[in-house]
Amino acid sequence: MLTVSGLQKTYTGDGRSVEAIRDLTFTLADGDLTCLVGPSGCGKTTLLKCIAGLLTPSGGTVTLDDAPVTGPPPGMAVVFQEYGRSLFPWMRVAANVELPLRQKHIPRERRRALVHESLAAVGLADAHSAYPWQLSGGMQQRVAIARAIAYEPRVLLMDEPFAAVDAQTRADLEDLIRDLWHRLGVTVLFVTHDIDEAVYLGQNVLILSASPTVILEHLPIDLPAERDQLHTRAAPRFIELRTHVYGQIQAAKKAVRADAGPR
Repeated sequence: MLTVSGLQKTYTGDGRSVEAIRDLTFTLADGDLTCLVGPSGCGKTTLLKCIAGLLTPSGGTVTLDDAPVTGPPPGMAVVFQEYGRSLFPWMRVAANVELPLRQKHIPRERRRALVHESLAAVGLADAHSAYPWQLSGGMQQRVAIARAIAYEPRVLLMDEPFAAVDAQTRADLEDLIRDLWHRLGVTVLFVTHDIDEAVYLGQNVLILSASPTVILEHLPIDLPAERDQLHTRAAPRFIELRTHVYGQIQAAKKAVRADAGPR
């Protein structure tokens, strides 16, 4: 239901050009949870912004339900890494979650119900009257997730959303995302630099090369559907998969260093 075909992105300016994405093609089926991982600086965020219609590609296409994405599509929501900058500190939690719903011209009572349901889904049913700055970092990111799911998207894009929280909170949020995905049936594309996180969360992992980016591998994750932080991460198959992904990324880095060496 989401197709990226021959996607390219080159930044130009000041008499120079930088090729960020060379040629990316992949498809996400309805209800997939796919993680995207690659070396630092490989263009993961650029790719996500192109998919979300926030950046115009230099070439190729992005289509959602066979319709070309030329701007932010109505059936898509994005959760960014910098939750502190995506929430309005002068607005209470409920108002932050409700804000995008106003653009959809949803009746007030339905908006209130969606806000209540989404905050309850992320474990913040009692935080509706708080301000974001009164909450911990992990709770603020839960608010950002609640705002995204209240929008009732068909596709949820997540750009390294847990990079700025502590390890324990990160584990809780990972389990929250898998729980929401199971319950809501939403299609999720989750961008991360953390290999273990990608293997733990995803049904599939897209492994990217170093910049300029191409897809090295589309790896199915054949772990049980029911996962937990203790047993799943200790399983031999989990260790095999994360070792494989790590090896692919390290090989991509070495290839770049070799290309950049003396000629």
